[in-house]
Amino acid sequence: MKKLVFSLLLLSGLATAQTQIPAQFNHVDRLVRGTLSLPAGVGPHPAVVIVPGSGANDRDGTALLAGGYAPCLYPQLVGQTLRPYRDLGNALVEAGFAVLRYDKLEFSYPTNLGTITFDKLWLPANSALNWLKTRSEIDTNRLVLIGHSEGSSLIPWLALQRTDVSALISLAGARTPFDSVLARQLVDFAQQCNGNLSQAQTEASQILTYFNLVRQGPPPPTTPPLFGVPAAVWRTYTQVTDSVAQRYNAAAKPTLFIGLGADVNVPPSELIRFQSEVNITNQFWLLPGINHFLSTNSQAAFVPVIADTLVHWLRQQGLANVRNEQMAAAWHLFPNPAVEAVTIQAPAALTQPTAWKLVDLQGKTVMQGQWEVGETDMLLLVGHLAPGMYQLQHEAGHAKPLRLLKISR
Repeated sequence: MKKLVFSLLLLSGLATAQTQIPAQFNHVDRLVRGTLSLPAGVGPHPAVVIVPGSGANDRDGTALLAGGYAPCLYPQLVGQTLRPYRDLGNALVEAGFAVLRYDKLEFSYPTNLGTITFDKLWLPANSALNWLKTRSEIDTNRLVLIGHSEGSSLIPWLALQRTDVSALISLAGARTPFDSVLARQLVDFAQQCNGNLSQAQTEASQILTYFNLVRQGPPPPTTPPLFGVPAAVWRTYTQVTDSVAQRYNAAAKPTLFIGLGADVNVPPSELIRFQSEVNITNQFWLLPGINHFLSTNSQAAFVPVIADTLVHWLRQQGLANVRNEQMAAAWHLFPNPAVEAVTIQAPAALTQPTAWKLVDLQGKTVMQGQWEVGETDMLLLVGHLAPGMYQLQHEAGHAKPLRLLKISR
């Protein structure tokens, strides 16, 4: 597994005006609503569909951290509202990707969802891809699925059903089956937060027993639903998601796995499990200090390094527009990763003094300085810095490019 450290990337300075288009498409017997965000410039654009995690998520992934165990797990974020899918989508659009986000059916139809099937409840992304392919702004040869949390368990199955998915990204995904993850959360959170441990253990046992029953064979008709979902549908769910690592291997798409170091919902150990079972990629990255909601535990704000990492990898797969590739190549850092020193090379001699600073993932400036007029190259000594991910920021005129630098030992 790699801890994300110094990789070359330019995002800021490519900031573009976004176009927001209401998205509506039919899925089974319900209308799905969402937002298609387009970058500036002439398309067609490579496109990303964000496949959300469990629960009644809206297109933004809106999460109000209040009540329950929130004061214990996120004491500095209590009362804050996070919108991780919106913020991730906006960052990807700034990098030149079209992004489709959608409201889950449980959010749009909390009381009138109708007959529940596996396809209906868990695979709206299938219809989302079909709708995207009708849009002239979209490059249908560059379609990417990002699965967050539970969404990570669904995207390889979707890719196996289709021939038009170019790449897969698992973001905070679990290899452990859903019921085991849920049972662990119930007990761990109760222990950590002085909750009713006995009740949590009882509920966890009931959930595991229920899923063991549905895995053994077609459940008896008298088996009650769980969380409003019929037992037979849960059986299909387990048949698809229990073997998620094998699904990724079978899909055999370019695949990136991202784990989040401060994630209590899907801990980094899940990334290790994927790494031990998935053999079609060596791209397993751990981003330290980031929680399940794509923020830190001290500040309710999206952490840009997540999008930086995704965009860097997508560019490596040839899934970015050439225009953005050319702009990203305007500044160079080498060698990368760096050990003792890194050379920063400007695209041309600077015509004005330009400030720069090196910032760690917590936002702390660890080095800073200034390029002088006429300079094109600068040697930066980094041997005294701890291995990890840093952001190199500089200001040339009104542009504020951001690059990621990997320091290793």
